[in-house]
Amino acid sequence: MTRKSAAVTVGAVALASLGIYAAVQDDDHDYAGVCVDEATRTRIADEQCDDHHSSGFHGGHGWYFVPRGVAAPAIGARVAGGSYTAPPSSKSWGTGFRAEGGVVTRGGFSGHGFSVGG
Repeated sequence: MTRKSAAVTVGAVALASLGIYAAVQDDDHDYAGVCVDEATRTRIADEQCDDHHSSGFHGGHGWYFVPRGVAAPAIGARVAGGSYTAPPSSKSWGTGFRAEGGVVTRGGFSGHGFSVGG
């Protein structure tokens, strides 16, 4: 292998590693934001709330914040164990938590992350 191809290979591996690290970090949120129907207090698809990134209800839908270590509901189930109030400014929250619910831990997110406050 020549020096040039070795440098390109090392560079490609480094970039791939950074991409994997960034993806892992993106999943590392303090809270899962799950979208909730205001009338029924049940979880609905996050896409219903994607147009706003704050607490409160907008158009009958709003985010419900479930802290790490607590079970988030599956789509269609009533919410419990979290809050309709946004997390403190030192915490982050992410959307896209798995549809079947489960305990909020690292990973389990496929959407976006947000820092609260500022």
